[in-house]
Amino acid sequence: MESKVKPSRLTVYLPEKSRIDLHEIAQETGLSQSQLVVLATHSLIANHKANGNAIFSELLGIRSYLNGNGLQMKE
Repeated sequence: MESKVKPSRLTVYLPEKSRIDLHEIAQETGLSQSQLVVLATHSLIANHKANGNAIFSELLGIRSYLNGNGLQMKE
C-alpha cells in the first residue's frame, strides 16, 4: 500500500508588488500562485545544484529593486 505524505506548509511574506505580479502571472497562465511558487522553488534548487552559490551574486545585486526602491538592476 502506498502512503501519501502531505507536503509541508511554508508561509511566505511577499512585498505587495511581488504579490500583485504573482497574481497576474497566475491569471495569465492558469496556474495557482502556490503552483508558481513551487515551480520557482524547484527551479532555484536545480540551479543551485548545478551552479552553487554563484547564482546568488546576481540576485543579491537586485536587493534594492526588490525592497521597493524602484532602482534599476546592476549589470
